[in-house]
Amino acid sequence: MREEALRPRIILATRNQHKAVEIKKIIGDLVTVQQLNDLLNIDIPECGRTLLENSLAKAEFVYRLRGEPALADDSGLFVEALDGEPGIFSARYGKDDEGRIARLLKNLADKKNRNAAFRAVFVYCFGHGKYKAFEGECVGQISNVPKGEHGFGYDPVFIPKGYKKTFAELGPATKNRISHRARALRKFRKYLEQQM
Repeated sequence: MREEALRPRIILATRNQHKAVEIKKIIGDLVTVQQLNDLLNIDIPECGRTLLENSLAKAEFVYRLRGEPALADDSGLFVEALDGEPGIFSARYGKDDEGRIARLLKNLADKKNRNAAFRAVFVYCFGHGKYKAFEGECVGQISNVPKGEHGFGYDPVFIPKGYKKTFAELGPATKNRISHRARALRKFRKYLEQQM
């Protein structure tokens, strides 16, 4: 407990519990990750036109609010045959995960090209106008039907390159090694280690 109290604290600007768990698994031994939910009940609007704009706005908002280093991310699924949809609107593509997946599969029903990429941008804000951005990408294919019980979001229909199973079938250990968020967070982890 004492060791944890000595670690620097970062406020995580997300209400998504699944994301928080993934993030803590990758950097939780270096820093104390505090979810904004635990401190305030507030929604941070996403009005940007890119993943970077959304992440930066969220991280700066939380830093201004709390006066502590903040980490925010925005991520999305970019599908070639749909001209990049759902992209930055991935979380708003339907009312829930099931609805978003159903809409995606319906829009891809007559498409042969199933290429897609998950992209994530994390922004670490540590002062007024001071921030660092870390990007990650995982390319793959969209399956014809949802499969698997693990994960969240589009995990049941995303098959990462080099695998025959969806993220939801592969489980968290594999996902936390190869996902877009994992790749971005490893870059962030390296940055943190250099600062310590």
